[in-house]
Amino acid sequence: MGIIKTKAIILRESNMGDFDKMLTMLTPDLRKNIMFCQRSKKTN
Repeated sequence: MGIIKTKAIILRESNMGDFDKMLTMLTPDLRKNIMFCQRSKKTN
């Protein structure tokens, strides 16, 4: 699976472990999508 670019409104953001996030988004075509974002948290 590749990179997908779209405009969306983030409805919910959940932490999954130390570095990952799960996002629930609403896209312009009114679809509700759940995305898993790996290594998306900022590390210091």
